[in-house]
Amino acid sequence: MRELRETILSLIIARLDGDKISDKNYIKQIESLLNDGIGGFVLFGGQYEEIKEFLFSIQNKTSKPLIIASDIERGVGQQIKHGTLIPSQMGIAAGFDIQKNKSELKDLYSIVVNEALDLGLNLALIPVLDVNTEKENPIICTRAFSDNPEIVSEFGKFVIKIFKSYGLATCGKHFPGHGSTKIDSHLALPLVYEDINPHLKPFAKAIKEGVPTIMVGHLLLPQLDTKPATLSDNIINKLLKRDLAFRGLVLTDAMNMKALKDYSYPNALALKAGADIILHPDDPYDALKEIVNACKKGLINEKIIQEAVKKVDDFRIKLKNKVITPQQLANKNFNVHMAFKKTITVLKNELNGLKSKKIIPYLSGSYSENLKKLFENQFGSAFDIKNFKLTDSIPLIALFTNVKAAGKEYEIRPEEKDIINNIISKQDTILISFGNPYAISKLSIRKAKTVVLIYDSNEPAVMAFLDLFNEGLKSFGKPPIKIDIDQ
Repeated sequence: MRELRETILSLIIARLDGDKISDKNYIKQIESLLNDGIGGFVLFGGQYEEIKEFLFSIQNKTSKPLIIASDIERGVGQQIKHGTLIPSQMGIAAGFDIQKNKSELKDLYSIVVNEALDLGLNLALIPVLDVNTEKENPIICTRAFSDNPEIVSEFGKFVIKIFKSYGLATCGKHFPGHGSTKIDSHLALPLVYEDINPHLKPFAKAIKEGVPTIMVGHLLLPQLDTKPATLSDNIINKLLKRDLAFRGLVLTDAMNMKALKDYSYPNALALKAGADIILHPDDPYDALKEIVNACKKGLINEKIIQEAVKKVDDFRIKLKNKVITPQQLANKNFNVHMAFKKTITVLKNELNGLKSKKIIPYLSGSYSENLKKLFENQFGSAFDIKNFKLTDSIPLIALFTNVKAAGKEYEIRPEEKDIINNIISKQDTILISFGNPYAISKLSIRKAKTVVLIYDSNEPAVMAFLDLFNEGLKSFGKPPIKIDIDQ
């Protein structure tokens, strides 16, 4: 029985909270998982140097390398304090041409790879290969490169190739495509009625490029199966493995998400459908117990489990720690700042000599005090949009939206939308969108004099905008999605 428990646990990647590694009780839980044969961890949070030391220590406690994964779509800084943030995937597609800017793009992603390897990660849960065809998508949006499958395919292939050249495994997600949904799978099960073929193209190209792992999304596609993709033999074994000839590891999306809450034995059924790794269950021991019980009831046979174990073991044996030199981590700040500047997309600018005009910033949406201070330092003052007052000055409206798991900050608040449209209708206005570029489609942008898109809503994005503003707001980027500015 213990052998079966260890076998099943080796197929589970549990959550690792980096902010809890100084808690003795939490460390006991991690050590228990290590002793019982856990396959690896998916990392969230923590301080860079502390996490680096901790990951090195736990790797030395196992006979086979642990899989250490993390969602680092926007760089290691997305998860780890003192790690570097890079632009979102949509921002990168806006600012970089793969042919013309190949060297710059390689330098940018080398920062991500080197920090990840230095930290102790060996599986980067990127690239996002979803084609964002739904403007009201609450969870993919700027995480996607584009709404065009060809653009997504080309950038996806580029990322996989770069990471592979450095020896860091990647994971294409979220198969067979999460880009056409209006529901966040962290909260409920999305239904996909759209033609799936355009959404499959980036995955097909990634497989040809040799992507080693693919993550299956919690998505219901009635045209393919009555079961969610994560639990579907038709989608994993037949479509992904047979039709697309994928031979690598299949990961589920995080099993703690609410999309599968109405399904019994989801972990066992995912393995039966062809998944090799159960990612981020609520409790790995509960998932273990569920799979053992499913075996006893004949819902899944041990042969399927053993086949998955063989694939996972082969993958783990090939994982190696790499020593990164200080030189490889140096000179990153300038490259990152320039990368954020390149993403900035000026849709229109009908105001000349902006630097000589009196401008008052008004901030809207999900912004922090630190972001507000950056505007205050530049313009002398900054106010919340609710405190708008009509003056002779030009209002600069900075709209902040944010795409994150189970979040509600991806669109404009209704009360703020009315205020912004009222301002635009009465005087010359500069409108800057930080984050979700589709958010401005709710506004009367045709009447705004200046409209700028930046695909991130953090300090590096604001600093890049202010820098470009001082240089005359000359556009670098071009929108990688369809945007109608005449509405």
